[in-house]
Amino acid sequence: MSRPKVNDIDKRIFQVNIRLTETEHAKAVAHAQASGMTPANWIRRIVFTGKFPPLKLSPVEAALYRELKRIGVNLNQITHRINLREFPKEYLAQQVELKEALDYILKALTSDGEPDQG
Repeated sequence: MSRPKVNDIDKRIFQVNIRLTETEHAKAVAHAQASGMTPANWIRRIVFTGKFPPLKLSPVEAALYRELKRIGVNLNQITHRINLREFPKEYLAQQVELKEALDYILKALTSDGEPDQG
């Protein structure tokens, strides 16, 4: 089966050559592959739309992304309500408890295991 004919208007007859460093080429190839495109088509899309093509994610990555986005939206809504002082007063005790747990975790992560030299 042969390739379908292209209209004269849609034919790409002009070629533009650019030189890239090894790092630039590696980035272009990596981004193009992540988008499911060739480097030339990836660059063409950016030049003519001004936008990066969307990345093609595996089903697992897409599900993880959606879940993280949901968590972020919920966190944003909670933060907004807290800033407006619109949260039940019963949550204050849990908020203090969570803050203390967070401080403990941060201290444990940043501690070098040595006692303070005060």
